[in-house]
Amino acid sequence: MYKQYRNLIFLLTIALLMWLVSFYWNSWLSATMMRHQVIQLPAMVLLGAATGLYFKKLRINALATQISVLIILMTSIIFWMLPLSVDLAVIYTGYNRAMHLHMFVTGLVMVGVLRATLFEVKVAFLGMLAAMTLAVGITLYSFNILLCSSFNIWQQQEAGFYLMFLSGAIFLLTYIIFFRGAGRTQ
Repeated sequence: MYKQYRNLIFLLTIALLMWLVSFYWNSWLSATMMRHQVIQLPAMVLLGAATGLYFKKLRINALATQISVLIILMTSIIFWMLPLSVDLAVIYTGYNRAMHLHMFVTGLVMVGVLRATLFEVKVAFLGMLAAMTLAVGITLYSFNILLCSSFNIWQQQEAGFYLMFLSGAIFLLTYIIFFRGAGRTQ
């Protein structure tokens, strides 16, 4: 009985946080490109990942399925970083909610795959995710042409600057998680 209450409280907390990010703070988070790309998208992925981490039985075991799912997840993350997708998510509320739900499911499924997959696949996926985030950050920061019509050049460059830091954080997190004791001898 205690476990059911604990699960209910956890799910209600996640639902409340999703509501805050997706509804209550949405206008503030969508006001600048940096908040939208660097705070809102990762927040939804992290909420999904937290949910996946909480439910320990969530796992995808077949290697071929794991790799296929990771390719789909990476493609979907790339889709939501395209300038047209960013514009549509900022302009249309329904599209924005679909993006939030999709990023939540991405985080949830990503944990289910990474929990059961090979070490090399984990490192490759997180490395590619960090490299993709770095590439988007460099592109947004260095281009002096407007890529997203919903924001101005300064906001675009600011988002690029912080995306480069986010990619560094992903690289660092990958290193800490997977290589924290690699150089030690027993």
